[in-house]
Amino acid sequence: MWDALDITEEEAAGLAEIGRHDLELARDFARRALEATDNDEANRLARSYQRAARSYRQTLAVKARLKRDLAAAARVQADTPARKPGGAAVARRIGELRTALLRLNWDEAERAETEHPDAPDAAPDAAADDALGAREIFAFRREDVELAIGEACLKPDFAAAPLDDEVARLALDLGFSPDAIARWCDLPDPPAEALAAEAEDLDWESSA
Repeated sequence: MWDALDITEEEAAGLAEIGRHDLELARDFARRALEATDNDEANRLARSYQRAARSYRQTLAVKARLKRDLAAAARVQADTPARKPGGAAVARRIGELRTALLRLNWDEAERAETEHPDAPDAAPDAAADDALGAREIFAFRREDVELAIGEACLKPDFAAAPLDDEVARLALDLGFSPDAIARWCDLPDPPAEALAAEAEDLDWESSA
């Protein structure tokens, strides 16, 4: 806020220090003038007191003006709309959100598959079926991810909030696990075969 007035915090503190010194000098000159027994000495000390007192009043006036200016700058800052992120920032945020949400999507797909393992008498190629099941879940939820990002980037405040906050908001809306959301940066990227799968290309009934 001090920058808005072209003054540093150190300079503002120095102004307060000057005011304290002016007051101390004025008090000292006043005391000595009152105690002086020589008229010339008393007059000299009185003039010094008046100069110190005037300097103190001027310092107080400057501090009062600074206080008013700071309040005015704060009002202007509060009334000024936040600058919207540019195109590069928006494009970067879309990519970051896609990375985060696809990681969460793959984590969700793998956990869902683990929670519903094949029966003990599964066929020898059950591992391949398991992988296909995870890809199906991933592909289905991927459409929701892209839709959520597309809707989010149309909002006026898109890319204004910290990345983690925006990831959390969209991920919670999509129903991803809060525990996974908190560690999305550490989650692995989806494998290439999952990214290559499209929901409409998968045979849902044959893989059920």
